[in-house]
Amino acid sequence: MIKTIVLVDDNNATNFIHETYLRRVNCAENILAFTMGQKAIDYLCTAEVFPELIFIDINMPTMDAWEFMDLYSELDPKLKINTRVILLTTSIIPSDAEKMTKYREIKDMMYKPLNEEAIRGIMNEHFDLSF
Repeated sequence: MIKTIVLVDDNNATNFIHETYLRRVNCAENILAFTMGQKAIDYLCTAEVFPELIFIDINMPTMDAWEFMDLYSELDPKLKINTRVILLTTSIIPSDAEKMTKYREIKDMMYKPLNEEAIRGIMNEHFDLSF
């Protein structure tokens, strides 16, 4: 089990669905959901325990995933050394796949909504955990 997962999606329903599946899989002690990228960045700037996993929707109003990642990249590298970022999208666009290579913190891009099988796969692949 990992300590903390952060969800960043402007759609409350999507956050609710993802949080429900994450709780069913029982893979994290804490799950925090944000509907705005800036609120998630604010949290990360003051977090006592940095999350091991961040799921972020690519297309959001106000601040999209790329703007989020620009700010995230400025955070202390020591804090985020064990953090994986996974982009979530309803459609994978080739330019997004190319952009993600600019950020070493981004480990994957996946279709949303996630389901229990996808979450188990992520935990296995990125954390060597089986659920």
